[in-house]
Amino acid sequence: MITRDAKNIFVVDDSIFFRTKLSDILVEAGHKVRFAKDGREVINELKIDSDNIDLLILDLQMPEIDGFGVLRWLKENGYAGRFPVLVVTSVYEPGHVMETLRNLGATGLMTKGFTPEQIIFRVNRILFPGKTTNRSPKVRVPVSMPVDFTIGDKTLTGFVLNISETGIFLHTRADILTGAVMHIKFTLPGTPRLFDLKAVVKWSTADIDRNTLFGGFGIMFTSLTQEEQDDLKRFIDSELKRLGVEDVA
Repeated sequence: MITRDAKNIFVVDDSIFFRTKLSDILVEAGHKVRFAKDGREVINELKIDSDNIDLLILDLQMPEIDGFGVLRWLKENGYAGRFPVLVVTSVYEPGHVMETLRNLGATGLMTKGFTPEQIIFRVNRILFPGKTTNRSPKVRVPVSMPVDFTIGDKTLTGFVLNISETGIFLHTRADILTGAVMHIKFTLPGTPRLFDLKAVVKWSTADIDRNTLFGGFGIMFTSLTQEEQDDLKRFIDSELKRLGVEDVA
């Protein structure tokens, strides 16, 4: 989940807490972040320098000039389409609001209640569409769930940060060699099935920094029954649908 292709992200939010939280998440994922505290400040910044922006993350509710006002200004002053705009909000917005955002040029809508993994998933869907929408390799959806894994006679624990139909991204501070064979056990949120699978370590982020929030290992399943495959696919499809409900593009 740590990218080697760092992008420039402009975060606009009147909450210093949310700006800091979002910045920490995005920086740990490998991106570069700059800030504005409200709509008026971002408009002034864009008048001076609108280059080198790969994504604008825009709070919808702000004093004076809110997210709607910024989107209107972008559209009326020839900035629409120069960079994608991901709108964030603390409340779920009804359908007519999403229609308005779409008409104003917003790329997507995300609630502030999303987890770090879900935030990076949404951001990367916009920044790297070829990597996140192509079904080969399989799409990974963000999760946050504990997992037990055994290598040889040693049993360890970690967290699954995302999952696909063929594998998981495992966050752990344990030293694991690429190519290692393991047994893993986990249950998916909302499902009763215990997955007890054989798997192999295919790659790691050790060359970047395994100890960051998004550091860890890419694990590929090597034993899946048809029922387990079906359960995984249903879960992933439902998560994709849930995470995509608030897309406005």
